[in-house]
Amino acid sequence: MERTAAPPAPRPGRRLRLRGRSAHAVTGTTLLLLAVGAAPAFAAPAASDERDVQLVYCLDRDHRPDLVDAAVRLRVLRPDSVAGLDRVRPSGAGGRMTLERWAERREKDFERACSALMAAASEAPVAAAKDSGEESWIATFLKGLPLLAAGALLTLGGQFSERHSAERRLFKQQLSADESAYRTAVGEYLAGYEHDPRTDHSAVRTTREALAGTLSRVPGPSTRRAAARLAADGLPLAQPLPDARDGYLLDTDARADDAERERASVERHLRSISDLNRTLLHWSWLTLRTRIARRTAPGAAV
Repeated sequence: MERTAAPPAPRPGRRLRLRGRSAHAVTGTTLLLLAVGAAPAFAAPAASDERDVQLVYCLDRDHRPDLVDAAVRLRVLRPDSVAGLDRVRPSGAGGRMTLERWAERREKDFERACSALMAAASEAPVAAAKDSGEESWIATFLKGLPLLAAGALLTLGGQFSERHSAERRLFKQQLSADESAYRTAVGEYLAGYEHDPRTDHSAVRTTREALAGTLSRVPGPSTRRAAARLAADGLPLAQPLPDARDGYLLDTDARADDAERERASVERHLRSISDLNRTLLHWSWLTLRTRIARRTAPGAAV
């Protein structure tokens, strides 16, 4: 009987290597299948983030009418389209459908209309805020206008009062200086006249004319101006005192009496001039009272 030769025994480690290769092949195939199967789960969605925003915003119940209006204006929907159920009619071919179906079938038209709507909505608050700011500024200005006008009037009134006070103060100083010069000239003249009737009278004449000129420029109500003219016309010593009377030369005692009477007259007139410095309210009241008296006098014209 012929013996069959036994197959050679495998070398140690060979089977282990075959198993390792098979294991690697199985593992790679398994990972590939898992990757292919899991690919749909990890793939990016078909709609982008912008598309999602448009779907959420423009298909919102509150924005649907505006979306339809925008689409009609852009002529991607027919004019008879409304935001109701199955009432949207795309331009061109196609019957009525819902907004959702229109957004799905006419993606470009939907994106165009929705983008325009979102852009207009994003600019509207800015414009409204700008208009509101302008109106608020105008309203604030109009509310503050009376205060500005009052402030301007007070400023003008203060300036006018200050200027009037300054002019009145300067005039009072000028009048006081002219009074003092006239009083001094009169005193010196009368003192000299008592001893010599031919004493120089020119200083009295000069100071009297200066005082009369200042009185002619007195401002204020008519009664004050009239009182100033009366005081100027009545100033004593317009001419030198005489040295004789009734054909007889005046002696020292007679000249002294005349000089004393002139001193009293001058002081009386100067006191009346001092009354011109009373307040404007006093002279305004006198003017009003004088006018009333003239109108109510017997025979006054009505």
